[in-house]
Amino acid sequence: MKNKLKVLGPTLVIALAIAGCSSKATDSDSQAASGDLKAGIGVTADAITVGSLVPLSGPIGGLGQDGVAGIQLWFDKVNKNGGVCDRQLRIESRDNKYNTQETMTQYTSLRSDIAAIVNLSPGTDAVTLGPKLAQDGLGVMAGSFDPVLLAVHEAFMPGSPYDVEAVNGVAYLVKQGVLKEGDTIGVIAYPNGIGAAVANGVAGAAEQFGLKVENTKIDSTATDATAQVNTLRQAGAKAIVMGTAAAQTVSAASVAKASGYDVVIQSTNLLSSGDLAGPARDALADHVVLTSNNAPFSSNAAPVQELLSAWTAQYGDRPATSPAASGYLMAQLLEKGLSQACKDKDLTPKGITAAMSKMGAISTAGLAVDLDYSTPGKAPSLSSFIIKPDPNAKGGTVIVQDPAASDAAVKYAAGKGYTK
Repeated sequence: MKNKLKVLGPTLVIALAIAGCSSKATDSDSQAASGDLKAGIGVTADAITVGSLVPLSGPIGGLGQDGVAGIQLWFDKVNKNGGVCDRQLRIESRDNKYNTQETMTQYTSLRSDIAAIVNLSPGTDAVTLGPKLAQDGLGVMAGSFDPVLLAVHEAFMPGSPYDVEAVNGVAYLVKQGVLKEGDTIGVIAYPNGIGAAVANGVAGAAEQFGLKVENTKIDSTATDATAQVNTLRQAGAKAIVMGTAAAQTVSAASVAKASGYDVVIQSTNLLSSGDLAGPARDALADHVVLTSNNAPFSSNAAPVQELLSAWTAQYGDRPATSPAASGYLMAQLLEKGLSQACKDKDLTPKGITAAMSKMGAISTAGLAVDLDYSTPGKAPSLSSFIIKPDPNAKGGTVIVQDPAASDAAVKYAAGKGYTK
């Protein structure tokens, strides 16, 4: 049964596969139907079914739904042109409620029906799933840039790791004259996850540029960064790097503007269009510089405009979101892997995972940073967009520097063992 998404008021409702419509197939059934093509679980004579494990309910369920919608938009385009290996691409989506234990439970029930996973969020759940993924050979597009994913060879990160992004961001601030040798750079970060990765990146960049570092911690549930900003102001920080999600970046920018603190706040691009159009709009525009693995919606790149056109045609006035763009990108990347697996005549889960490493350099034509999965365990990219909030731009941000890998990021990545 083909999964469909449609708009009911403001909510995307996902019709999941129901009992009796499973795409499950045995190796012998698929191979018999496919001639000399070796096909495995999730592959039939007319379809390839892939899984999606994302939050579909709860506070961020709408974002998970948008991610699946983005995937479906790309699959619709591919299917209209004949699919992959003469098979239609289908999604079977499960709600993991943004909970690792639920991810484990849903994976156990889903693994016997799918050829790969097109979107896992939180992406770091791939680390917990690692032994099972290795046993099953199941490839996963992981919706995270946490460098811990590099240890899971079945997980594919759709961009540069968070710490590399942080180095590129610091290099940009040095290039712009915001920071110079001897200056203090502040960090507001979670104690683990993205926070630990960003703190490591800042430390590596600071060593190269001769900067002093002042670290502060903040809890992931905190929404007020006043104490941290004040601490860094007293320390004389000329710039602050955020190893957090959007809420803390919004707070830090608001505190800086309200207190007259002339500081640049660098963050990875986790801000939503609501953040960029909300009460903190001016504070974000005045203080924040963002690193990003994906192009903003204001980009003129053809794939970005194609995504927006397809989204509007399907969902009307509902705003496109970053998760939708990420889903659209991950769907493209996996589709390329499936096409390679078809050429290799091996559409088993292990064959598809191996195919991802045979594609060489992947150009996204400006939709995101270019990627290369040819060496498992290494970073697929060292590049970052630099973008800035702009209240007048579509989506609220604009590109100020096209994707590039700074010399500092290349040196840092080599020291971390991220490069070939």
